[in-house]
Amino acid sequence: MKGKELVAFARSKLGTPYVYGMKGTAMTQANFNYLQKTYGKKLVWDSDEKKIGEICVDCSGLISWATGVVLGSAQLFDKAIQKEPISTIKEAPVGALVWMRGHVGIYTGLKRNVPYYIAADGSAYGVREVPLSNNKFTHWLLMDYFIYEKEDDEMITKEKVIVDGQDYTMDAIRKDGYVFVKARDLAQAPGVAVSNKGKIPVIDIKK
Repeated sequence: MKGKELVAFARSKLGTPYVYGMKGTAMTQANFNYLQKTYGKKLVWDSDEKKIGEICVDCSGLISWATGVVLGSAQLFDKAIQKEPISTIKEAPVGALVWMRGHVGIYTGLKRNVPYYIAADGSAYGVREVPLSNNKFTHWLLMDYFIYEKEDDEMITKEKVIVDGQDYTMDAIRKDGYVFVKARDLAQAPGVAVSNKGKIPVIDIKK
């Protein structure tokens, strides 16, 4: 499965109710009784009983549902082939997992330079897609049973740019292994003025 296919699958499940311990099947009274007895009311709420008859899923269950590989969030972390701090999420390919102790979701990319994720986000929310800042993920993960297509994605990153021998840090577009500087951001560099002539960027070197 490609990372983008994982995202597409998860988006097709938006709104699916969350119940701790469920993996994408219809919940029965027996399921509810067993899960609440096993995990307690702090994880399986009394109100979850109202979801009997509905297809329900938990956070790791959403990923298991897509892949057929049943692993909990801790197992996903242990088996990851790459683990990176969440601060570098803009370097992650779409479909990477976002992880914190006890919870896992799926990175869906940038919207207006804001990272988003999909997860079965708890009994109050179900499966939803929201900005990464809505949770406290600590890592992003790559798994060996996904194919990641990073080269097709454009990412906005902070990059060091050398202008006339001086180092500057500015927003840049990283794509296909190359870094492209936005013309207007060059205005941050002393001695450079950026304007437009119609739709054409104009760069003037001040003297």
